[in-house]
Amino acid sequence: MNWMLLVTLAEAKKVKAPPPPPVDAWGLIEGSKVSCYYPADFDKLPDGDRKLARQVALEQMKVQWSGGKEDGVDFEDGVIDDLETALLGRPVLIEQVARDNLDQCTTFAKGGAVDAWRSWFTPLAGKLTAGECLRPLTYTLFDYLEIGIGWQRPIQICKGDRAHISATEKDRYRVSDKGPWINVEGDKEQKVTASDMPCNIEGCYLGTLVGKFETDDGVVTIFPVGTDKVFVAPSNGILSWSINDNTWYDNRYFKSATIEDRVAITLEPAQ
Repeated sequence: MNWMLLVTLAEAKKVKAPPPPPVDAWGLIEGSKVSCYYPADFDKLPDGDRKLARQVALEQMKVQWSGGKEDGVDFEDGVIDDLETALLGRPVLIEQVARDNLDQCTTFAKGGAVDAWRSWFTPLAGKLTAGECLRPLTYTLFDYLEIGIGWQRPIQICKGDRAHISATEKDRYRVSDKGPWINVEGDKEQKVTASDMPCNIEGCYLGTLVGKFETDDGVVTIFPVGTDKVFVAPSNGILSWSINDNTWYDNRYFKSATIEDRVAITLEPAQ
């Protein structure tokens, strides 16, 4: 073996192997200013430590998702909240999400588009909870009815939820400049059966407080509410309400001196 080969071998021994990727830590991607979170090796952890590592991973990923790393990644707050809710109910799934998220981050750091990462992220909660409902009706909500707009206050409820909707009877409004002052029961002189009003079935009148329920599959049901209604959700979906009208610019609440009526609505679980 000649001396040139010996020198080459000696130099080769001096070359350091690349450091192993970090574990449960942020690491700067080579050639980029973007750091990615490397989750713990969950399979090597005892049960208690593994559960803690899942929680840490979720909190760290949320920092980046919400724009905290100032690297161009800033996802929508509502989408982050939905995914967090889904994962906290199924913490074992955090492990795979953390690994997949690292892949997304690495691709982005190497020049990938943030929209590609967002496209993976946005539907994730829905994929993890397909067929499930994230927000059952276990609370009471108070709201005021806006009579100058259409469907309002969309609220997710779950299959089998018994939604009790009640509205104040004394508060009055009208739905045309020369129309009568009415309450949430509507103008009983103005039947709208077979009309182009949102609710055109028996029990609906012009100006009636009505509800709309849209299932996750897109099936829409519109029904009269009036002062009091219990609606039983046939499946998971979105509940909202409005007054039964198709023009909004001329709607007015009754006003006496400086006091203006305002319909208060309560949504709660039915007993």
